[in-house]
Amino acid sequence: MEDKTLDLIIKIAACVCGKDGVISESEEKAIFSFVSSKYPNYSFQRFNQTVDDFFDDTLQLEEYLGLILDPSLNKFTVNLCELSASSDGLDLRENIALEKVKLILGEE
Repeated sequence: MEDKTLDLIIKIAACVCGKDGVISESEEKAIFSFVSSKYPNYSFQRFNQTVDDFFDDTLQLEEYLGLILDPSLNKFTVNLCELSASSDGLDLRENIALEKVKLILGEE
């Protein structure tokens, strides 16, 4: 998978995790750990830059999800969102965002 695609998926996970008002350290660690376990060449520096870029973006969750063009990435995206958002306890707002991800990507 290309790094740009991983960047997009990380931003989707960050969007879900941030629905409770903060992306916790445990959520960030969970995102990077999951991504790097599947794609070991994805660097921590790139991850940090992607998270920084996320905070500068103006896109909403639905807009990020609309950029996922390869259906084979849907399950990976949902799994990353589930794992990272639940790493510090799944807030109601995060759960709603996660359900929206599943619905839009057809993984419900």
